[in-house]
Amino acid sequence: MSTTYNYDALAAGWDAKIADCCNTNTSSDGGCTDCCYDTWQDQLKDVTQRSASVTEKTTQLQNKIAFISDRRSRYKGWLDELDKAENLARNICHQLEIIATQADKIWYNASKASKAIETLFCMIRDFYGQVDYVKKRYDDLQICIQKNDDPALEKGKGILKALDDYGTKLNAIIATRDALIAQAIEAVKLANLIIDAITSKDCTCDFKPCDGNYQPFKTQHDGKNYYGLKTVITTWYNVLGCASGCPGEGTNPAAATTAPAKKNTGPSSDDDCGTDNGNDTCELTPILSFPICADSYRTTVKALFDKDDQSLLTLSKKLKEANKDKEALDACKSSLTNAIAVVDPKSRCN
Repeated sequence: MSTTYNYDALAAGWDAKIADCCNTNTSSDGGCTDCCYDTWQDQLKDVTQRSASVTEKTTQLQNKIAFISDRRSRYKGWLDELDKAENLARNICHQLEIIATQADKIWYNASKASKAIETLFCMIRDFYGQVDYVKKRYDDLQICIQKNDDPALEKGKGILKALDDYGTKLNAIIATRDALIAQAIEAVKLANLIIDAITSKDCTCDFKPCDGNYQPFKTQHDGKNYYGLKTVITTWYNVLGCASGCPGEGTNPAAATTAPAKKNTGPSSDDDCGTDNGNDTCELTPILSFPICADSYRTTVKALFDKDDQSLLTLSKKLKEANKDKEALDACKSSLTNAIAVVDPKSRCN
């Protein structure tokens, strides 16, 4: 098997550039010089300076990223605490709605019970009025029998015995009157105490305790002040901003989906804080308002967190590019250092 190889002759002077750069010339002091060595020395100085600059830039970026990361973590921690407080407030709102609904049902039932007991009391009074009338007729009959002195009517026998039994039962019924009326009055008293403890508002006939869509805090304002448990619950419901929603949130039917951020108030300037001006107006800031999710302070912290988060993304990209440049310059620096060591005239020409 034979193989034919075709070679192209190298052009004359192909190594001229290498020869021009790397020919060794003997110096007057017996040493030798190399133009590549001098060129690479200059390149090494330039690369070293650029590498130092990039290294410094990388260090500054790392320090800045570390600082912003720590600050962002603090913002995140504070945001988490604010959101946790908001969730707790919403849970309280839910419990207040349950308590208010049950309070309204108890108030409604107690109002109806009070009226029912009053009606029952009237029935009891009428009943015992009839019993008193029967008792009077019974007493009149007994007086008539005694005055008649008929020997045919022997005491304890016959019709008189039946009459005595009737009188015994009649007295037993009359004996229950005081206790029964006292219990009815006590029931009315307790029902009214329950009603007044819940709210001083009169019972409304349009209340529907079994309505699944009933809203306990949606009441018409008649310009009057009411007192009781319902008023306390309603006050806290309003203080916690339970009826307000978060900006952009539409899950709560009673909430405004575009609720604006609420501004918290505090001293307008440092000069207002303290007693030097005669007015003790110093207040702690921030002054949070409910709902916290719509508070301007929470909005500000969220904006600062988002800003740092975006800054970290930008700085991370810059650091990545700077590390690439640093690695490239370090590789170039290493190559030049090795090359210079190889062509060093001190070691090569002696």
